Amino acid sequence: MKSNIGHLEPAAGLAGLVKVLLAMEHGVVPGSLHVRRPNDHIRFEDSPFFMVDRPWVWGREEGPRRGAVSAFGMGGVNAHVIVEEPPRVERGAVVVQDSHLVRVTGADERAVRELAAAYADHLTAVPDADPGDFARTVNTGRAAQRWTTAVHGTGRAELAARLTEIADGTTQPVRSAGRHVTAFLYTGQGSQYAGMARRLLTTEPHFRDALHECADLLAPHLDVPLLDLLHGDARHLLDETRYAQPAVVSVEVALTRLLAEAGVRPVTVAGHSLGELTAAWAAGVLALPDLLRLTAVRGALMQGRSTDGTMAVVHTGTATLTEALRNHPGVEIAAYNGRTHTVTGPEQDIARFCEESPYRTQRLTVSHAFHSAAMEPAVPPFAEAVAATALRAPELPFADTLTGDWHTAATATDPQRWADAIRRPVRFAQALTTLAGEGPHVVWEIGPHPQLLPMARTVLAEPHPVWVPTLHRERNDQVQLHAALAAHHRATGAELDWAALHAGKNQRTTTAPTYPFARQELTAPPARRATANAVSHPLFDHPYEHRSEAE
Repeated sequence: MKSNIGHLEPAAGLAGLVKVLLAMEHGVVPGSLHVRRPNDHIRFEDSPFFMVDRPWVWGREEGPRRGAVSAFGMGGVNAHVIVEEPPRVERGAVVVQDSHLVRVTGADERAVRELAAAYADHLTAVPDADPGDFARTVNTGRAAQRWTTAVHGTGRAELAARLTEIADGTTQPVRSAGRHVTAFLYTGQGSQYAGMARRLLTTEPHFRDALHECADLLAPHLDVPLLDLLHGDARHLLDETRYAQPAVVSVEVALTRLLAEAGVRPVTVAGHSLGELTAAWAAGVLALPDLLRLTAVRGALMQGRSTDGTMAVVHTGTATLTEALRNHPGVEIAAYNGRTHTVTGPEQDIARFCEESPYRTQRLTVSHAFHSAAMEPAVPPFAEAVAATALRAPELPFADTLTGDWHTAATATDPQRWADAIRRPVRFAQALTTLAGEGPHVVWEIGPHPQLLPMARTVLAEPHPVWVPTLHRERNDQVQLHAALAAHHRATGAELDWAALHAGKNQRTTTAPTYPFARQELTAPPARRATANAVSHPLFDHPYEHRSEAE
């Protein structure tokens, strides 16, 4: 190294190590500078050694490349290190991504903005920069610092635009937070649609693995494979209750597993009708095989009831609706949702109510009158199925939509309670009010399409959490998920598990802008005259002081 950059004293060994690593990376040993003739006292011709006085191609023979670094100290220290290149690993097929999530973190707001600007410039200036490799590099290669934010984009241009919004202050970074409360709301039946979550199946390995596990567990209980129902030739069957319920729950389970791998876990949970079963699994009340078995049993029992019923949404309060139903004895309240309610009953009774009601109504496309007297025959057999299942006390605060209060060990493990939920109304608004007592910072809706968040916003006026839907019927699945994760990160400042988010996608480390350190210049003040009793020393006579760049 001396002929290249001179004496480096303690850094000489490290510089030699770097030189060997770079030579391995490029497959070329650079020539030593200023060499005219070898030392006459070294008989190179009688040895396997030779002086590299020009660039020399470092090929591979039988084994990997190996290089030796020697460092000799004046005090007699002799350090010798042999370096071997790592095994060559073939890169697997890259998982094509619809969206990319990028975190920007720094010691202060200035560093976050400067780094975001550097990221944006890099993505704009390097036309062949792979956004997936770039995202993996900056997300997993840099430690979390005090200030942070995250953006998402479908490609280099969109990522650069959103990073520029951080740089110019449009998007503000937040300080990393301590404990925060995340609530999960699980959607019920009616949120399903053909092809739901299909893009997550191909872009997110954790989601794929969880959904395949659900498909295997459901195989003994369904006569149609789950993946055929979701994305195959049997998609038209999703309108049938016995197929819709296992499909919705399986997507919710896979979403929960994916979020858990990403570092997002609920502190409190609730569910609407069918969704309360998934919430029970998330709260640790029952195991996944039991959840899927009970869901299949529930769907089949409800499918077998009379199909001459229907449901409708009514835009009015509880008191006025209760009064209006006095003249419609066949119509019942199926769900208390806040400013709106769902009514259920025979087709002709619902039709007459909607025609005569002074309130705005909206008919629902459903196959049965759920939570009505028509569901009564399904209650006893489902109670038997639940009684044969191992149930446990909730591990998380779990809102009970049958009473509107918290689940207890007694309610969560009572088979009759879960059976009664098929027949009795869903007190979702009351359960939300109970859940609000936990002070959630972020409320996620876990399901194929947001149905609960619009209702929750009308109930939870205070506090003001961030509302996050996982999927949306009209939007790309991964784009929507990344938007949700970015919103969660910005709202809480909590770290995501970035390594897990990139696991299984075969992305690699690439070049990225370096961190913008806050450099300070050291300046020496004018020399002070030493007093007669002072000890004179160059280090003490001219103390240095720190001055910032602004000074």
